[in-house]
Amino acid sequence: MTMERANEPGTKRSRLGRRAASEGSPGAEEIAKAALDLFAERHFSLVTIRDIGRAAGVNSAMIYYYFKDKNELFRAAIDNAIQEAFLLFTRHREMGAYADANEAIRAWFDVHMILHRQLRNVIKIGIDCNCFKEALPDVMEPIRHFYVEERRILRDIFSRHESTKRLSDTESTALATLISTSLDGILTRSLLLDDFDMDETARDFERLISCFLMNR
Repeated sequence: MTMERANEPGTKRSRLGRRAASEGSPGAEEIAKAALDLFAERHFSLVTIRDIGRAAGVNSAMIYYYFKDKNELFRAAIDNAIQEAFLLFTRHREMGAYADANEAIRAWFDVHMILHRQLRNVIKIGIDCNCFKEALPDVMEPIRHFYVEERRILRDIFSRHESTKRLSDTESTALATLISTSLDGILTRSLLLDDFDMDETARDFERLISCFLMNR
């Protein structure tokens, strides 16, 4: 269940969500964030509702106010992290038009660096998902949606700026895929190597993209 659904007016969960917020208790979004950390730390089957409640600082009954079961909470945890990335980029974009494609691409890199912890968790969970995709057949849908939307965002950037308008559809798709895949690789390596400089590597890659666009 997405955060949007949890906040639909007129639903039992929406009313309870407002009550919880007014009392200062964690709401659906905070619970989903706590769940994401646990699902990334352990296998899905090893995480219990009670574990999530302890991590979020709520009892199990409060979790069931917002989510039907662990499967629904699992999907919401992934979806919440992904939506946070899109919302942050939208806020960046609404603060003012980017001067060129390089500046817009840099903003997308910034989103990944700011939210690296959540996005790394999504990647780790996505890898683990292959172990139980039969039990949760649509578990990969939010992750697939992220990559589709990321490609759309990047291709939209390319279409808006003079330096990238010359890209063909094939080139635009290939460059968007390269950026997306490379960011995944940077985040994944930062999980594996403690001494890996994620920020510096991201900036180096960003500069390479900039050089490519300037020298086409």
